[in-house]
Amino acid sequence: MISSISEWEPLVEELSQYAKVILYNRAGCGKSERGTKTRNLNENAKDLHTLIHKLELNDPILIGHSYGGLIVQYFAIHYPNIARSLILVDSTSVDAHLLDEVEIEGGDETSTRAWIQKCKEYATLSKEHLQVEMEGWIETLKKKLPLQTHNEISEHMSNPYMFEILGEELEHDPFYMKELKVQLDGFPDLPTIVIGRDPEVSIKQMLEHEGLEIREAEEIERIWQSLIQEQTNLNSQTEYMLARGSSHDIHKEKPKQILNLACSLLDMTY
Repeated sequence: MISSISEWEPLVEELSQYAKVILYNRAGCGKSERGTKTRNLNENAKDLHTLIHKLELNDPILIGHSYGGLIVQYFAIHYPNIARSLILVDSTSVDAHLLDEVEIEGGDETSTRAWIQKCKEYATLSKEHLQVEMEGWIETLKKKLPLQTHNEISEHMSNPYMFEILGEELEHDPFYMKELKVQLDGFPDLPTIVIGRDPEVSIKQMLEHEGLEIREAEEIERIWQSLIQEQTNLNSQTEYMLARGSSHDIHKEKPKQILNLACSLLDMTY
C-alpha cells in the first residue's frame, strides 16, 4: 500500500526486454493526483480500468503485490474478459481482518486500527516534517534499491497526500472486501499464479524488525499462509509458487521468480 514504483525498476528493466511494461502509482501516491473521491478498492479498480482503456491495451497480464494483488482480484471480478492472466504476489486477502485478531503483547502497531490513526497524523504533517518522521524507513529502502531511485523514494515516502488516501483505503476497504468475498465464486477462469512468501523468512523478519514474540509471529504467519493458500482456489487455472528465501517483498528479494513466471505467461499467451 505504501511502496513506490521505484522498487520495481530493477525487475521491470529486465522484463521490458520481453514485453511492454507499465508501472503506475495509484491516486494520491507518487506524482498521481489525489482526485476528489474517497479512495477505496472500487475506485482503485476503476482507475486501473480507465488506464487500460486510455492506453488501448489488449489482453494485459496484471501483476499485483500485497494490496495491489487485492486490487487485481477486485478488478478481475468487476471487469472480466479484460486481463489475459494474473500474477498475485503475496497478495492481501479478502479475509485480512483475521490478522488483526492476533493478540499482541503491549498492543499491535501494525494493526489496521493503529495504521489508520498513524495515517491521519502523518497526513497533517508538512513534507519536511514527514521526511524526518519516515527517515528510518527511507534509509532502509535506499540500502536495497539502486542509487538513481533514492530521490524518488524520499519524495514518495514524505507525501502527506499518500497517507491521507491510505487512511481512507484502510477505513473504507473492509466493506468492499466483504463484497468481494461473496463474489469470488464468479472469479474469471484465466491463468492465475499465486506467489507466497517463505514463512520461515517472514517469521524471522517479524522477530528481528517488528519486535514480536515468537508465538505472535508464528500465529500471524500461520494465518497469512492459510489466506494465501485460499487464493489458490480462485479458479481452475490457479497455480501456487513459493518464493523460497523471501519475505513479503518478493519483487525486491526474488525478482527473477516473478520475471520467469511473467515470461512463462507470455509464452503461453502470445
